[in-house]
Amino acid sequence: MSKKTIILHDTFLYKWWWERLILMMWKILKSDIASGFFSKWSFDLRKEWFEWKLIPVSSEIFAKGFRHIKLKFAFLFKTRFLKDYDTVIFSWDCISAVRNVKKGTKKIYYCHTPPRYLYDQKEYYLSKMPFILRPAFVFLSYVFRKMYESDIKKMDLILTNSENTKARIKSFLWVDADRVLYPPVDLEKFKFIEQGDYYISVSRLSRAKRIDNIVKAFTQMPDKKLVVIYGENDPQKEEIFEIWKGFSNIKFVTCPWNVGFTDYVWKSIAGICIPVDEDFWMVPVESMAAWKPVLGVDEWGIKESVIHKETGYLIPEWWKVEDIIRAMDYLTPEKCLKMRRACEERAKYFGLENFSVELEKIVFGW
Repeated sequence: MSKKTIILHDTFLYKWWWERLILMMWKILKSDIASGFFSKWSFDLRKEWFEWKLIPVSSEIFAKGFRHIKLKFAFLFKTRFLKDYDTVIFSWDCISAVRNVKKGTKKIYYCHTPPRYLYDQKEYYLSKMPFILRPAFVFLSYVFRKMYESDIKKMDLILTNSENTKARIKSFLWVDADRVLYPPVDLEKFKFIEQGDYYISVSRLSRAKRIDNIVKAFTQMPDKKLVVIYGENDPQKEEIFEIWKGFSNIKFVTCPWNVGFTDYVWKSIAGICIPVDEDFWMVPVESMAAWKPVLGVDEWGIKESVIHKETGYLIPEWWKVEDIIRAMDYLTPEKCLKMRRACEERAKYFGLENFSVELEKIVFGW
């Protein structure tokens, strides 16, 4: 009887790069996939793949806080099907399900970050809860944190997506991750086509991604064009649109179901990525795969991928809008064209082929 593998991911919520990562892992491992739920806004897996099982653990819920609570209990009490598998790969915030695997199962945790609502961003999440529910949220957060700290120690192998996340695990949990396995980029999808006349930002319109500051910078550079790829329901949309009003050099674009997304990346001059405390983030790597340098910030996961003045430009950790403008003066179209070969070589390091070899060694090489 052949050995069975399943990937358990917390949610297929949207078409974000974590979901793309799970699909790439699925193609490599030929595994089943389980998730808290498969949203209609994410990949429609049932239409494309039917050879392996797709197992929803719960039903859709989008509200932060409530979603975490509901799914925590679902992973704890509705994942007894994991006993049918010889290898279970846990992805993100679903490891309470480790209590339901059979003895002798290989338990691999791909930790993208310790749950931020339990650790470094717990005050932010608490502030978003209705006042009357806050005491319950504080109590449950304490319980969930203790569960998480216990469950992570049950793993046979802990992978992380970056050195940054590895350090965060050590800081919060006093646990040493076994190795870094950088998420992959499909080099066939992101390639050089031509250089257009605009810079590009691909991100949700939220405070954590700091798109408002990018837009503010371009309002002061009317001679430079910016295209912002965003989601229709992004939380900071109205605020950022107010900043944008009256500036024809800035264009906002939605790409439902990711259609046309790569076209914009292919034809850009350079990518711009300056998020807050990002774990790793694949957007800069996808930009470099299209031979486009990246304006990033010299902190956290981005400095693990972008090389200053070689494959992009890193502004200081304590930057101001003026630093973005200064970086744009450096990343001229001519300078960006000269960086394209270095970007191509850097992206190969994060290529799907390398990831595939390493993942198969990890999962099947025991």
